[in-house]
Amino acid sequence: MRTAPIPVKHAVRFVKTYHRKLPHAHHRLWAVGLWVGRDLMGVALVGAPVARMLADTKQPGEDWPPPAETLEVVRVAVIEGVKNGCSMLYGAVSRAARAMGASNLLTYIEENEPGTTMKASGWVEDNGLFGGGQADRPSRPRKMRSSDDACKRRRFWAPWSIKAKEIKAKEIKSAL
Repeated sequence: MRTAPIPVKHAVRFVKTYHRKLPHAHHRLWAVGLWVGRDLMGVALVGAPVARMLADTKQPGEDWPPPAETLEVVRVAVIEGVKNGCSMLYGAVSRAARAMGASNLLTYIEENEPGTTMKASGWVEDNGLFGGGQADRPSRPRKMRSSDDACKRRRFWAPWSIKAKEIKAKEIKSAL
C-alpha cells in the first residue's frame, strides 16, 4: 500500500461511492489517495474547517484571505477490509498539512465511534461533543442530507497541532 496525491474531483467521486454514511464533503482543498498496486482503495479530503469559528477568514478591507493556519480532514473513505487504510491516510494528510505550514489539523468522528485509529496515531481528543445542531433558519433554509448530519461528534487534533498541545497542558495542570 502507498499514499499519493489525487485530484479532488476523483476523491469526491470515491467518497460518494464508498463512504458509509456521509457521501458529501464540502470545504475541500486537496486530497490524498491510498493505492494497493494500481487500485484506489481509499481517500482523505482536507479542507478549511467547516466550523466558522475555527476557520481563517478574510477580514473587511483585506484583498486576500489569511494563510490557512487550521485545516480539517473533512472526509476519509476506505474500501471495507483494507487493513490500516484509515491510519495510513490520516498519517499522510497530517504530514502533508504540517509540511505546508498549517498550525492545526483537526477531524471529527461520530460520538459512538471508538476512535481507535485516532488514539493509536496520537491524535488528541478535545473535551465535549460538537455539532449536531440544525442549520436550518427562517432566514436561510437548509435541508439536511441525512440523519447523520444531525449527530454529535467528537473532535480530535493532530498531535503536532498547537491546539493539541494546549489540551495536553490543561490536562497536566488539572492533574496536579
